[in-house]
Amino acid sequence: MCPDRQILSAYLDGEVGSPWEGTIAEHVASCESCRSVIDSLQTVRHALQRGAEVDWQQPMDRVRQRLLHRQPAAPPKETVWRRQVALPVPVAVLAAALLLTLGVAVAVLAARSNYGYVRVTRAPGGTEFQFAVPYDKVEALLKSVGGSDSAVESVMTLPKNVKLVPVGEPMMVKSANVPRKKQ
Repeated sequence: MCPDRQILSAYLDGEVGSPWEGTIAEHVASCESCRSVIDSLQTVRHALQRGAEVDWQQPMDRVRQRLLHRQPAAPPKETVWRRQVALPVPVAVLAAALLLTLGVAVAVLAARSNYGYVRVTRAPGGTEFQFAVPYDKVEALLKSVGGSDSAVESVMTLPKNVKLVPVGEPMMVKSANVPRKKQ
């Protein structure tokens, strides 16, 4: 098995230790392909050694003079809108999910703003339901709450600025006959 090109290059440079140096020398002497690799590496080495030394001082001085006479550019003004922000992918996904959830919640609340609310209070004497509904839904609410059960008590609290128009036959009831919950 032939050594790879890096080992042959190290052998040529004298960087292989003594136990392996003799083994590689015997292999190169008997292997034609390894000998051709060594010859090509030696050809490159001689070409590099024969090459005229490049005078790098003059080009370096020209570059230095250009850099010294050059006016430094003003740093660009950094604004909030042009600043780049790098977020890890999980954080970006979480932020997008939170924004989406917030948007859906705002849309649902905006759509449901005319429905009112229901508050349920459980007490030892019974359960009290408080409803806040728009005026056009009060009749439907009373029908659904009242039903056929005569034991249901309904108390409506209206704002002081509401004026009611009596409709139908007035009915007189003694306040002693109407049980009320203590508040």
